[in-house]
Amino acid sequence: MSDTTNTTENMEQVTEQEKEMQEAQASGVVNFDDKKKDKEKDGSLNYTHTFKKPREIEGKKYTKLTFYFDNLTGEDIEAVEQELADQNKYALSPEISSAFQCILAAKAAGVASDEIRRLPVGDYMKIKNKARDFLIAAGY
Repeated sequence: MSDTTNTTENMEQVTEQEKEMQEAQASGVVNFDDKKKDKEKDGSLNYTHTFKKPREIEGKKYTKLTFYFDNLTGEDIEAVEQELADQNKYALSPEISSAFQCILAAKAAGVASDEIRRLPVGDYMKIKNKARDFLIAAGY
C-alpha cells in the first residue's frame, strides 16, 4: 500500500509542477511564495550549497556541500568563540561577524574554517549568509 501512496503523491507533485509551469509560462512570473512557506513549515535550517564548478576541500572534490546547522550545539558556539580568541579576534555581534559566521559554517559542514575562507567570494558570501540566517533564527 505504501508503494501506491508514494506513486499517488508523486503524481500529485508532477501535476502541481505542470500547473505551476503553465501559470509561469502564461504570466511570465514564477511565484516561489508557496515553496518558501513549505520550507518554513519543514523548519530545517540546514543548507546544501551547490558550487558552480567542483571545488577541492581537504583533498576531496565537491560539487555540493551540506551545512548541518540543525546539528550544532552550544559547545560548537563556544568552540567558535575560542577559535576566534586563539586568532586574537573577537565578535561582539556574531550575527554580523563574517569571521564568526565562517567558522560556524565550517563546523556545520565538518570542514576546516580556512577551507571556507578560500572559496570564491560568491560561494563564501552565500554560505556565510546562511550561517547568519541560522544565528538569527536561533535567537542569537
